[in-house]
Amino acid sequence: MKTIKIAVATAVLCLTLCSCGHNDKKKQNGNGINIDAVTNSTSRDPNAKGDNKCLLDYQSKYDALVSEEDILLTTGFSKDVMETKYNKVLKNPENHEFVYKFENGRMGKIPGIKSEMAVPDLVAIRSIKPMSLTTFNQSYQAATDAQMQAANDALNDIADGNSGDADADEAMKKAKEQNISKDEIKKTGGALTDAFKEVSKGYRMVEGLGDAAVWNVVTHELHVLQNGVKFEIRTDISNDTEKNKSVAVKLAEIVLNKCK
Repeated sequence: MKTIKIAVATAVLCLTLCSCGHNDKKKQNGNGINIDAVTNSTSRDPNAKGDNKCLLDYQSKYDALVSEEDILLTTGFSKDVMETKYNKVLKNPENHEFVYKFENGRMGKIPGIKSEMAVPDLVAIRSIKPMSLTTFNQSYQAATDAQMQAANDALNDIADGNSGDADADEAMKKAKEQNISKDEIKKTGGALTDAFKEVSKGYRMVEGLGDAAVWNVVTHELHVLQNGVKFEIRTDISNDTEKNKSVAVKLAEIVLNKCK
């Protein structure tokens, strides 16, 4: 429980910082426990993690996990409107991601804005990390009020320098470098944890993908667990949630065929 609430609070802090981390950019022409997953898990131990060494090897090369060709083929987009960015948030590669961005002129809604605006189409490969099936099922389900309060408490501990977590401490260091005060972090972070609660209501189980998988209808993120290692694919390429999900699943299958 402590690990989960610290992870949520650290993620909130990173969102608060917005620009924390290092970017390498180059432009180019269900809720609940998944019982079936427990039964089908390769390790047969719901508490085992880190057995998929193939996936873990890609923590330092997210850009190589899914090829550019596969991205273009799966999305149907043109390379002429594509940009890529390697986001290295904090030092821990579990927080890194490789993003494909396409300027296709799609009109969509931005949270907090009533009218539609031009939005980019995005595909992100990210967050490879060891994780047990038990933790996976606990992490990707609707959050309770108690869990959100625990996350807020953890955020306050982080802001006060009492977290004892390396990633959280590094995020706070970056906040100080950007002259972001503790009060700003607590205020903005509190609002974001409320948003996290709403996001947590969007988890839906995906059958037949890896040892366990969930799709979030709010964030357009697919979380997949295979042999004790989790990875994420975000596909925000359409105003149709099912199309976003379909593309994410196809890309996840490519990853799983590479790292079984």
